[in-house]
Amino acid sequence: MIIDTSKNAECRVYSGELLHNRFAYKYYKNRTLPHGNIIAFRAPAKVEAEGMIDLEDLESNDFIYSDDMIHFLYEIPLIDNAFGAVCFQRMFNSIIADILSVKFLNASIEMKGDDMIVHKPFTQNGVDQLKGKASVSIVHIKNNVALGHTGINVRAGDKAPVFAFSTNLGDEQIKEYMEAVIATFYALVEDIFIATTKTIC
Repeated sequence: MIIDTSKNAECRVYSGELLHNRFAYKYYKNRTLPHGNIIAFRAPAKVEAEGMIDLEDLESNDFIYSDDMIHFLYEIPLIDNAFGAVCFQRMFNSIIADILSVKFLNASIEMKGDDMIVHKPFTQNGVDQLKGKASVSIVHIKNNVALGHTGINVRAGDKAPVFAFSTNLGDEQIKEYMEAVIATFYALVEDIFIATTKTIC
């Protein structure tokens, strides 16, 4: 589901608060699925101390700022432990990085943990770079459910660090990318769920 931020104040600026509790039912109601749901929207990001989940980033005051970002938030009830949640996050981010690389950027993307590193020259805050980090991502377990966020910079902006890569996607490209990622998510979680039913005990 792509959220219309003009009709949803909660998504007009991503602060990280949305990821602190289950959110799928709020948007899907009786269409909420046991194997997972995803929402997407486009908004600036301003994630400071109160919205942070990553302890490492919190301790180093490494807050998240972006003038324009694509946000994907997912909830998966069938994943109830941190190890499984991180495994899903890294697989999912790798898959959607491939979509971004091939269909939209025509540039190589290397995965470094859960980060998408785009190998393409750019300038951020007056500093020339050969490659940069296009994404932010976190996943955690709350009430035995996996809650995850992956954000992709459209325009990182002046408050973002010098290594922040801006994809500079156009409006139609952003819509197409969101739709492709949403379709990929549902195909992936459904396929994983079906695979869990095929074993003979």
